[in-house]
Amino acid sequence: MSRQNKNARNRARAKSITMMHQKGEKGPAKTIPKHTKRWTYRSNPVLSKLRAEALKATAGFEPPEKTSGKEILRKAGKAASDFADRD
Repeated sequence: MSRQNKNARNRARAKSITMMHQKGEKGPAKTIPKHTKRWTYRSNPVLSKLRAEALKATAGFEPPEKTSGKEILRKAGKAASDFADRD
């Protein structure tokens, strides 16, 4: 029953818009929102600005080169020489 009511309502709405167009009038400018929608990550200007700033800040960032633990111990000097020679 609900589908039939919805179909009848949509047909009546379409018929009225068609009549307006035939008379040379424009249709409705916007539909009336029935509930509020939350801002999504694409349409929120505050989040877009924060995202752009974060991307700009990380644009020139290069991660440091990886070094092995043994290489670090070899460069540490005499205090770490006992540990550097172990395998």
